[in-house]
Order: sequence, then C-alpha cells, then structure tokens
Amino acid sequence: MGQIVKLNFSNVNNNRNIIYEYKVYEQKLIRIRDDIEDYLCQASVNEKDELAVALAAGRFAAMKLAQLTGEADTKEFFQDCIKTTLSN
Repeated sequence: MGQIVKLNFSNVNNNRNIIYEYKVYEQKLIRIRDDIEDYLCQASVNEKDELAVALAAGRFAAMKLAQLTGEADTKEFFQDCIKTTLSN
C-alpha cells in the first residue's frame, strides 16, 4: 500500500511558495496515510476480523470522499486503489 494519493497539480505555476506548500501537503498526506494504515492493521489484529475493519474503513472513505470530491472522482480513486493492489 505504498502509493500516495495522486493529486493533479498541473495548473500550479512555478511560484516557489505554492510548490513548497504542495510539497508540505504531500508529506502530510503520506504521514496521515501511514498512521491510519498502521491503526487499521492493528485494529484488524485486535479484533481478529480484517473484513469488518476493511468494510468500516471503506464505508467511511467512500461516503466522505463522495461528499468532498464527488461520485466520479471517488470511483476513480477506488479504481486506482484496486489497480495498485492487483499489480503488487
């Protein structure tokens, strides 16, 4: 699960402050992703139920992403996640 969320920064000009802010944000996304994945793995072990934890996390993610980014982008995100999993 080493992939980071892909963000489209193609419309960003070469302003150093903007590029720096996006780099900082990218590092924040990586940290949060890793922390949440560690927590979910530990919850799976503690509960002895990977499916229940995955369903709960997936449901939260799907509902929240649909609210924040819309249905099409959410579906595309999940398709990218599935492709990443199948290619590993």
